[in-house]
Amino acid sequence: MIEHVLDLGNQLKKELETSKNFEVQSYKDLLIVGMGGSGVSGDVLQLVLNKTTQINVEVRKTYGIPKVTAQRKPKCLFISYSGNTEETVEAVNDAIKYNLDWSVISSGGSLLELAKEHSRPFVKVPEGLQPRAAFGLMTRAVMHYVSPDSGLDYLEKCNQAGTYLNEIVANQAENELFSQALQISKEINSKTSVIYGGTPLTYLVAQRWKTQINENAKSKAFVGYMPEIHHNEILSWEANKEDSKKNYQLLFLRSSDENSQIGKRFELTKEIIGDKIDISEIKNISSENIISNLFHLTLLGDLVSVYMADNLQIDPYDITAIEKLKKLLKG
Repeated sequence: MIEHVLDLGNQLKKELETSKNFEVQSYKDLLIVGMGGSGVSGDVLQLVLNKTTQINVEVRKTYGIPKVTAQRKPKCLFISYSGNTEETVEAVNDAIKYNLDWSVISSGGSLLELAKEHSRPFVKVPEGLQPRAAFGLMTRAVMHYVSPDSGLDYLEKCNQAGTYLNEIVANQAENELFSQALQISKEINSKTSVIYGGTPLTYLVAQRWKTQINENAKSKAFVGYMPEIHHNEILSWEANKEDSKKNYQLLFLRSSDENSQIGKRFELTKEIIGDKIDISEIKNISSENIISNLFHLTLLGDLVSVYMADNLQIDPYDITAIEKLKKLLKG
């Protein structure tokens, strides 16, 4: 898995195949449907559009399209790396039934077949990876669908971010990110990770860290959003303090873009519960390129999860439980 993590920069820079005469027209309402490692790229598109446009964006991570949603006549983007994710395929069929405007991102499978059959726009990504290992490719793919109203070239931002990541990878010995990731992996060890973000970007990355720790290290992880956790979860560390200290690791993903009160809340959290749980604090870079900011923390978290797998002698590629569940659902 480490080779895929180190390839994130190249993935962000890779030119992708698109349908003939591919073009994205302006839109005001976008419904994105995708699951797991594919669905998170939809979260990235939502992050970008929320930052640069007034477009209404909904990311749906379940079966189908509700009738009330279809009545809005949103533009639809269906994302599935394999092209066979059953929740997403059902949603495509609903889009066809409701006569909605829709597009696809996939490496093949039913989604790509349906797009070609109905002459719908698509972006095709290279096949042969597990979805979570294709995050750079899927992020570049969704940037093809940024509305022209944003006024920014996000494919070029992907190129720039890819160059930035490749420079980090090429200078591993001199870049502290790798030693930082190894240290964090040792701090977590076999504990349950609880990851807090305080901006839309760091909360998105917190969710990526969670799923990478789940899948690569086969370990439990949960996320929280500052300041919401101050209205409930902060009290959870009061009971069974010994268990908290022994079995949990709290991780703060910090950003210079935080609201000043968010920054204050992080500091106060350390004061209030610092004696009850061990805390790792991770500060992001501050770049004008949102994709670079996103993937700096992503690279760090991906490395943490792979190092954890190595520390715990876990095979990061093993997804037996997921495959068994899929077979049982079909049975």
